Amino acid sequence: MKKSELYKDIFKEASNIAMSHALTALSQMIGGPIEMEAPDVDIVSRVEFLKILAERGVSKGFTVMFDITEGMSGLTILQFPRQSALNISSVLLGMEPGSMTELDEMGKSAIMEVGNILISVYTDILSNLLGEPVSLSPPKPAESLYDIEKELGRSDLRNVNSVVVFKSKFYKEDIRVESYFYIIPTPESFTKLVKKLESQVSGEVETNEGS
Repeated sequence: MKKSELYKDIFKEASNIAMSHALTALSQMIGGPIEMEAPDVDIVSRVEFLKILAERGVSKGFTVMFDITEGMSGLTILQFPRQSALNISSVLLGMEPGSMTELDEMGKSAIMEVGNILISVYTDILSNLLGEPVSLSPPKPAESLYDIEKELGRSDLRNVNSVVVFKSKFYKEDIRVESYFYIIPTPESFTKLVKKLESQVSGEVETNEGS
């Protein structure tokens, strides 16, 4: 198995545990049972990442950015595509599914409540993988792909070429919501993360050989 596949497996394993906590919190917030799929995890290049963002539509949905301020350096982005953003905001605002056609400020505020739960989950995942606390800055809105490209033009992110992508789906009755979380570490932070992943991989191999 390729190393990148092993890294993705470790991310998935860490995600499954954290997502179970998110599911409980979301069920309490939204009211009623929610089903959630195990998150997909991928590691993509900078070019692929920008292509994915463009396809999912930054300006039409709900997208916010956060600087990573502790544990590692870089940028994270939370994205709800347009229909998912409308679905979740209508549920949270007590409206009929499908009744919202535009995302207003109340809708964005409601989505951010869900976003805060997911953000805490993903920072927990990173913290557990790194073995130290990870903190994020307050959110910065991303109104267009240009806003994100501008952030990627920063001196610390100019040479980034590896982005971790999490895709999660959850359902309430006939309502489906997709969200995406992107971790864009600086090259130094990505190296640090990979070293932690490699130590976990070698630890698992040693455990298996000793059993």
